[in-house]
Amino acid sequence: MQSPDYSISTPENVDLHLELAGIGNRVLATMIDSILGGLVIIVVALLFILVGFILDQTHVFPASRNQVLLVAAMFAMFFAFIIQFGYNIFFEGIWHGQTPGKRIAQIRVIEANGQPVGWAAVCIRNLVRTIDVGILLIGILVMLIDKNERRLGDLAAGTLVIRERKTDLSTGEVKLLTGAKPDSLLDIGRVTPEEYDLLARFLKRRITLSPAHRPVVAQQLETYFKEKLNETNGAEHDAQGSEQFLEKVFLSYQARGLE
Repeated sequence: MQSPDYSISTPENVDLHLELAGIGNRVLATMIDSILGGLVIIVVALLFILVGFILDQTHVFPASRNQVLLVAAMFAMFFAFIIQFGYNIFFEGIWHGQTPGKRIAQIRVIEANGQPVGWAAVCIRNLVRTIDVGILLIGILVMLIDKNERRLGDLAAGTLVIRERKTDLSTGEVKLLTGAKPDSLLDIGRVTPEEYDLLARFLKRRITLSPAHRPVVAQQLETYFKEKLNETNGAEHDAQGSEQFLEKVFLSYQARGLE
């Protein structure tokens, strides 16, 4: 059995160790999403039946009732098609790699380089899902063979599915030193739980670092998170400014988790 860890070394020499989601969690998420999507399709079908019943009982448009029912049936089938193929694309796109099922299973789709998944990759991996699921569940076989547990859709899109570990969103042992405040304008959804853990570990341990080492690490992390969050202003190049920015990211992540 392959190790579930996936390591990424950033240009700032920050090593991120991610835990792959595993087949069990992915199957669980798929089952939940299938049930939710199926329930929506059932509701649409019931509405179609209700429309037919109302038309039959009220004799509305008696001359064109069949045409009305045909249009309603075509709409229902189109909507079912959209749900079948658009459900995962929609949620993974707006929820940064998660669907309701993935959120419950605590897993997330990311790019192979550790970045949040983009719309192009989301579309590719879910269009290939038809092959993964439709041809004798070939996706599961490929996941068993691939060392990073990727199905065909992941291989085509360059994505991974990782376990999103629960993080302690309380300040806990982190002592805030700079008076930083949360910033709602930060695109904090781009920060993964693993990156949050890395940031929290630095903020907890910084007082134990040497005066020469502490500002270097702080500025490296500041540069990394500013690039991650697409912050246009450069690093502050002083320990106080770097740590204030890192505390702001830390607090903004907490605020997002408590929403």
